Amino acid sequence: MAENWPREFDAMVARKTRQARAAAIPGFRTTVLGDHAGLTAVGNAWSRETFDGPFYVRDPGALQPSVSLVIVQSLDGNTVADDPATLGGGLTDQHLVYEGLSRVAADAVLAGARTVGPRIFFSVWHPALVDLRAQLGKPRHPAQIIVTGSGGLDLERTLIANSPAIDVYVFTTSAGVGRMQQAARERPWVHVIDCGTPLDFRSAFRRLHEVGLRIISAVGGRTTAATLLQQGLVSDLYLTISPVPGGEPNTPLDLPSSTPRRLVLAKAGRDQEEGVRFEHWALRTRS
Repeated sequence: MAENWPREFDAMVARKTRQARAAAIPGFRTTVLGDHAGLTAVGNAWSRETFDGPFYVRDPGALQPSVSLVIVQSLDGNTVADDPATLGGGLTDQHLVYEGLSRVAADAVLAGARTVGPRIFFSVWHPALVDLRAQLGKPRHPAQIIVTGSGGLDLERTLIANSPAIDVYVFTTSAGVGRMQQAARERPWVHVIDCGTPLDFRSAFRRLHEVGLRIISAVGGRTTAATLLQQGLVSDLYLTISPVPGGEPNTPLDLPSSTPRRLVLAKAGRDQEEGVRFEHWALRTRS
């Protein structure tokens, strides 16, 4: 039986909104307020109270979008898990940072194909942050960017690719373009971009900048995150560090040791999330 995608989408939005509204979010307290030069503060009364101050985002460059990377890391340094919630970041990370402030000003959210499940969609869900996104002049949902080197993403069976009101950009290789061409042709809101072999995101990002997608939140997975970092495209790292071990062993964040960075701020978890840490690092990108 054919999928009823509009009904699936509406049900997903309702479910995610209920979960965010019902979540008991302990919030953070500030432990370090560092150098936030060149960054823009965003927030409203609810987010400032819960985050203990403003959240900082970077304005785009003249030709390239600003790209932030959002990562949760277990106590023993792992960043990969079938269910990211098992890494131990907690409800504050999930609802305030990962599905909230890190996306609230974003024009698009970028993820690797392995992160994109059949019913996954990346947006902002807590009503206070939905309101903040509207106040910032952003559409209800950001565009979706999917990275697939093989072009094996099944557009016909993926929720992200079947919501016509929301543009989807697929970054893939030349071979991947050929594999996805027919399914994309049937979905004019899906734009398949040839990033070469191996994948080089720089020209694709310039194209997105030209069509108005100028602030991008990248959420992984690990291979995609490593590629963005190696190509010097990540301007800001939002890192939540769990107080418990977990995740797939030997999956650390591949941040090149030569990457210049400065600490913008650090936070500590409150109440039952004591031990959780959040850090915002500004990275120097290649021009």
